[in-house]
Amino acid sequence: MFQDVHKKIIISLEDEDLRNGSREATREEMKNRLDAIKRHPYAEDWAKEIKEIKRKLLLDPIKNFEDFKKSFEGEGKYIYFAKDGEEAKKIILKIIGKKSTVVKSKSLVGEEIELRQFLEMNGINVYETDLGEFLVQLVNGKPAHMVTPAVNMTEGRARNVLYPVIKERMDDVVSMVLGVRGFMREKFLSADVGITGANALSIDTGSIVFITNEGNGALSSTLPEKLVVITSIEKIYPSIKDAIKASIVQTVYAGFKNTTYIHIINGVPKEPKNGPKELHLIIVDNGRTGDISLKETLYCIKCGSCQLSCPIFREVDGAWGEIYTAAIGIPWTAITGKISVARDLSYFCLQCGRCKEVCPMKIDIPNLILKIKRERF
Repeated sequence: MFQDVHKKIIISLEDEDLRNGSREATREEMKNRLDAIKRHPYAEDWAKEIKEIKRKLLLDPIKNFEDFKKSFEGEGKYIYFAKDGEEAKKIILKIIGKKSTVVKSKSLVGEEIELRQFLEMNGINVYETDLGEFLVQLVNGKPAHMVTPAVNMTEGRARNVLYPVIKERMDDVVSMVLGVRGFMREKFLSADVGITGANALSIDTGSIVFITNEGNGALSSTLPEKLVVITSIEKIYPSIKDAIKASIVQTVYAGFKNTTYIHIINGVPKEPKNGPKELHLIIVDNGRTGDISLKETLYCIKCGSCQLSCPIFREVDGAWGEIYTAAIGIPWTAITGKISVARDLSYFCLQCGRCKEVCPMKIDIPNLILKIKRERF
């Protein structure tokens, strides 16, 4: 495996187009992040609050799930606990049924368990509706970054990737977006099932909270007759206020001055024409409740700040990592069951500490990586 990682990194280093795209994008994203934090000075205090809430909640995540389940259950709503990715995929396949068309909004847990690939192997047509995820799907790749999955793709390459599918002239970014929008609208209207992730869940109201900037989340969650939401157990918060705060902190530290859409789902509408008839929520464990010393990783809100600050990521982006890339990807890889892979990835970390400096949760990522390298967990 170490040789495989090394080979992927060498290939990335030799791809000048990819490196230029990655450097330019990470510089721009880091600037956006600083601007967003200046615009929202309260975000730092909110981040401290969220970390303390998470610290308490992670003492008994199963109880949090049981408490949330009680407040969530209701007519047309179904909740499932999946101990690992395989169980989650089987549950979702049973819900969807074969010969279905699925429109999928962004879900990092979906990426973690390779949900789209699994559904496609079972004869289901799946369309990633986030523009970055759609580009990644078309090249049969994997997201390079938690928030901007195609961060390393230049405008020229994106145009070349899109043209065989969109089949329209696209001279600039605006025309590419319009082309994809037209293509996706047909898929939204004909889809049987929508799949989305979640930024947070609230125990007091039994709500699902997720944030989007493209509007695809709203269409994926309202037009199809079935809605499947997949998320993970560490995203459960005591109150709707906490859930929204956590989602906004993630948005700010991801570099967005403002988010476009905040979605709060409490159930299915009484009038079926206004939304899905069924809501299925799958909460995935996949190693998160294991008795390990890497639980600090679960403070992560998936903002991607640490990835952008990493000098290795700037040069090789998605080549350094499995599903989760860069330094934070190493403990995430270990937690989700690939300890030997995580150890191989750990040897490329410089231990510079930049990731810890920019992390809103102040996760000691370098120390977590040392634990993995020394097998002390």
